[in-house]
Amino acid sequence: MRDPLVRVTFAALIGIGAIAAGTLGAADNGRYKKQGNRCVWDAADSGPNQCTPVAAGRFKEEGGACVWVAKETGADQCKPAKGRFKKEGTACVWNATDAGPNQCDPRRAK
Repeated sequence: MRDPLVRVTFAALIGIGAIAAGTLGAADNGRYKKQGNRCVWDAADSGPNQCTPVAAGRFKEEGGACVWVAKETGADQCKPAKGRFKKEGTACVWNATDAGPNQCDPRRAK
C-alpha cells in the first residue's frame, strides 16, 4: 500500500516541476538587442541582453487607454495619441499630458 502512494506522490512532484519549469522558461523569452544606437526588445530571441535602454518600459493597453508601464519589457501594444518623453536630469521619462516632440529616446542604448 505504501509503495503505490510513494509512486503517485513522486509522479505528482515530477509533473509539478515540469509545469513550473515550463512557466519559468516562458517568462525568460526575449532580450534587448542593439540595433544601431537603439536598444529594442526582441521577444523571439534568447540569450543575454546586448544592451540596456535609457528608460525601461513599454506602452500597454489598459482599460481602453494607452499607458507607459516603466517596469515591463516587451513590444509596445499601442501608441498614445498625446504625450511625449522628456528629459529630467539624466533620466528620460514619459509625460502623458505634455505636448511637442520627444526630448529623448527611451529606446536609445545606454
